[in-house]
Amino acid sequence: MKKNNLVSVVIPTYKEARNIPVLCEKINSVMTLVGMTYDIIIVDDNSNDGTVEAVNPIKKKFNINLIVRLNEKGLSSAVIEGLRHTESDIVVVMDADLSHPPKKIPELVNDILNNKAEFTIGSRFVKGGSAPHFNAYRKLNAFISKMLARPFTKATDPMAGFFAFPRKILKDFNSLNPLGFKIGLELIVKTNPKKVTEIPIQFQERLYGESKLSIREQINYILHIKRLFEYKYKMLSELIKFGLIGGSGMIVDLFFVFLSCDLLSIQFRIARIIGFMFALTSNFLLNRRFTFSHGRDGNIRKQYLFFFIVSLAGFSVNWLISVYLHENTGFFYYHYLFAAFIGILAGMVINFTGSKFIVFRQKLK
Repeated sequence: MKKNNLVSVVIPTYKEARNIPVLCEKINSVMTLVGMTYDIIIVDDNSNDGTVEAVNPIKKKFNINLIVRLNEKGLSSAVIEGLRHTESDIVVVMDADLSHPPKKIPELVNDILNNKAEFTIGSRFVKGGSAPHFNAYRKLNAFISKMLARPFTKATDPMAGFFAFPRKILKDFNSLNPLGFKIGLELIVKTNPKKVTEIPIQFQERLYGESKLSIREQINYILHIKRLFEYKYKMLSELIKFGLIGGSGMIVDLFFVFLSCDLLSIQFRIARIIGFMFALTSNFLLNRRFTFSHGRDGNIRKQYLFFFIVSLAGFSVNWLISVYLHENTGFFYYHYLFAAFIGILAGMVINFTGSKFIVFRQKLK
């Protein structure tokens, strides 16, 4: 029975034919020097730039498995495809453009072997690391990206594409749903490693070819952050969306009150009912679509009825608390807007709880 290699190096590629032989030579040199068994898994997105021709003569020499994808593109999905083909104990992911130094692979791996970490990053931003070719724009972009990732990890370089982890911590491929380039951050969130360490690297300018960083990828990163936030902080994410939709409902309410009173000359008390019903309907549809999207599979009439009941309960709690505070407490008698605000918050809690656990209750599978 063939013994598995210690390390699999996964390299996603697109139009990197000139870089691949140089990179594989460097990986082989360092891994041979330290005595680590390895294989290289190259996942190419049908570059048609001579990648296959560049790899074929060196496949056996450097133990390369070349996977050419014909119907899918994207760095993150390419990495996932490579991970599916790994059998080694430890996985290293790196770019093909030689911006990541292969000589640092043993350090990334050794922290895992010595139980110092479950996820190691080749970092540009820890002491000893650098990215000397970064201009002001790229430095600003890196800083903003790092701040956006702060809710998920304390790592200084969570956007890095050079990292390692033991394959055993990736238990569910189906949980991976990355968008854009930042597969490392996706893996940190989804595998939840016990400890992350960072190894300083000198991030180099690519050897051949052009950078694939674009405005589109920056937008994808923001959308990816949103997706990860919804995954890790599901309840908070739902509450935020519920609150924002509630704010939009207030605008709908006021608009229809104005329309009813000023343009249609309807009595105010009737106009308030009209505004409430339109706001309630707007909130229901938006929450069904965005906050509790799983609810779209339910019976909409039944859901609307329950949402109406929950909203009435929430409004009742809102009214009772604000009126009680205003009429029975000296402080709130003079600061009645604060009393109203507390009532609104209490009503929102009732509305959110009822919506999540009654109106749009998610059935267990």
